Amino acid sequence: MPLVLHQVDDHASSALLGSARVLMGEYAAMPHTVGRWHTAHADVAALPHPFVAPAGVLLVAYHDDTPAGCGALLAFDADSVEMKRVYLRETHRGRGYGERIVRELIARAAAMGYRRLLLDTAPELQAARALYARLGFVPIPHYRDGLLADTLCYALDLHAASRGSGGDSMRSDER
Repeated sequence: MPLVLHQVDDHASSALLGSARVLMGEYAAMPHTVGRWHTAHADVAALPHPFVAPAGVLLVAYHDDTPAGCGALLAFDADSVEMKRVYLRETHRGRGYGERIVRELIARAAAMGYRRLLLDTAPELQAARALYARLGFVPIPHYRDGLLADTLCYALDLHAASRGSGGDSMRSDER
């Protein structure tokens, strides 16, 4: 069965919302988030907020009816949106699923009318950094306050990305 993305919003089923919370909780427990995400417990409890329209999107990826990963978008300013909480369970890595989630987030960001997609990441996430570079993200200076000194920041010009390979069109209904 292919990877299927489901959008989590205020009308999501309790099972879908529960999957989003479990995945985000797993992400929050990863070593690279220590010192970077101080409000994790409260943020996970508040899901799907703040990642709801019109300010954002929250996606949960399923493979064979099993939650495999997640990713989100959150408005940054009038022209820019942030990609947040991209995570894949270890058992689902190495299959191209992370790229499919990121491509879908890129497509959604462009469809929402944003010009630029921003993200920050930890230096030790080498596979993620390689993916971002392959998809056309370029390094930028820190774009917001509160980032650790070693945090790496990237941006993608969504107009250029939409002329290139852009995102995949995937099913995003609810369970």
